[in-house]
Amino acid sequence: MPTSILLIAPEAATQPIADDLRRDLAAEVATSPNRRSAIAALRRQDFDLVLVDEALAATDPTSADLIYQTAAAALIVDVNFAISSSARVTRIVRAALTRRSHDRTQSRAAATAALHHELNAALSGILLEAQLALREASPEQQPRLEHLVRLSTNLRDLLRS
Repeated sequence: MPTSILLIAPEAATQPIADDLRRDLAAEVATSPNRRSAIAALRRQDFDLVLVDEALAATDPTSADLIYQTAAAALIVDVNFAISSSARVTRIVRAALTRRSHDRTQSRAAATAALHHELNAALSGILLEAQLALREASPEQQPRLEHLVRLSTNLRDLLRS
């Protein structure tokens, strides 16, 4: 799925940049010349990245805040389109997307480790409780508790491997 980018700036500034982003990053690029159309676009579609003209943010901070709130999970980058070349904006976008990808990878690894730890702790607890209960189990409870010990041990071993 290609990266989706929304450029929020006057059309004269965004068209050459949008064309270069489409070509260089193989991205889907939408443009919005003003706050109202940008908010409508953000409500219609989820974007990976939103590029906001710094002039818009500086002249109307309330509108910029509304754009930032509506952008949901999109990465937001303020760019001064008046002084930025298309190549510079492409480098900024590439760096921001790389950073976001790296952050997502780290977050997934941390979540996986936390989940792994939590499952291991729960299985160890179940295994310990089942082993303790097995010591005092009646003859009719023993087969079920032995089965629970085997299952817990197998699951814990699978998690460790």
